[in-house]
Amino acid sequence: MKFFKSLMLVLLAVVLSTIVYLLFKHEVQASHDTPYTRTDVTQVEAPTSEPRWRLLLLGDAGDSTLDPWHPTLALASKLASIKPENTSVVMLGDNIYMTGYPNLDEGETEFDEKQLAAIDRLNAQLQISKRSGAELFLVPGNHDWYASQVDSQAEHVALYAQQQQAKVQFLPWQQDAAPEPTAVHRDGVSLVFLDTQWLITTDQSGLDKGLAQLTQLLSDIERDHPDNLILVTGHHPLQTMGPHAEYYTSRGYAFVMGLISLFVDMDQDITNPPYMRFIDGLNKSLNTSSKVVYAAGHEHSLQLFEGLNTGPNYQIVSGAANSSKVSGVGHNDHSLFAVSKEGLTQLSLYPEGLLLEAIATEGGQVLHRQWLWHTAP
Repeated sequence: MKFFKSLMLVLLAVVLSTIVYLLFKHEVQASHDTPYTRTDVTQVEAPTSEPRWRLLLLGDAGDSTLDPWHPTLALASKLASIKPENTSVVMLGDNIYMTGYPNLDEGETEFDEKQLAAIDRLNAQLQISKRSGAELFLVPGNHDWYASQVDSQAEHVALYAQQQQAKVQFLPWQQDAAPEPTAVHRDGVSLVFLDTQWLITTDQSGLDKGLAQLTQLLSDIERDHPDNLILVTGHHPLQTMGPHAEYYTSRGYAFVMGLISLFVDMDQDITNPPYMRFIDGLNKSLNTSSKVVYAAGHEHSLQLFEGLNTGPNYQIVSGAANSSKVSGVGHNDHSLFAVSKEGLTQLSLYPEGLLLEAIATEGGQVLHRQWLWHTAP
């Protein structure tokens, strides 16, 4: 009896010490629930002229409903409707929470109610194109790959495009093949699409091949479209000041993530070695003489970073398309803007430069507006 009592006391001590360790493993920081702007950044008024091209960037919308239509998607559709023929919308991955496009079990021929609800989360995003008339692209995220494949989602998007006469594409995607970086070219801008979950989880040879393809693609763009802005899009950011960088603004959330880390490899955090390998490789590939912006989701906030010594000139994080996923955010020395608020990012390409606006879902309020490049008249 004494032995078992002692054993229980030891186990209790281990559990309590683990709880204390996890509670205080990470320092809890303040969140920018109101917009942070670096002191040397100049906010500007909106130009009165029309842009050559408009780009709407929003990610992690995979919890959005079709009925009622989620307000961030309605905002994107409203903005895209202004001039749909000169607008591109990019959904930055995690298009269906939690496990991607449903898989039918062997012998099943129809989706059940829960699976149909998951598919409607994707349809809700495709509605942006159908209602506005603008083109819409979806890139895959880690949650999309949790279905073990993204073929079903890509095929659904292609069928939707055909049946609804909507300009929607799932990129990059190749049936039964590694997803190669893909580009489309518009007036003054070349959009490049990456499957970052593939690049992070593949082996070294797969990553090397994918980055080599990207380097060649960028070289082709610089040769054929030398004056174009290059907007590279993927799901995973290269910089972030949110939970995926172990920046926690809630003690409870930090505890839960610490507990999960005891049993699961945190492969979606930027401190994970495969993720770090991806960051290093992509920064080197994006180190060109062209004007390059990298846009991602994954982190559920709105952020803007200046470039580092190597890599793109600017980095955007726009993964706050659904209020149920919005998380706290901080800033570092390279942060130009950050806020923990539901919304999206808009890039507008004018003859005189490239304008960035962070727009809140609530009221369509512009939270931040600055030129990324600007030539004075």
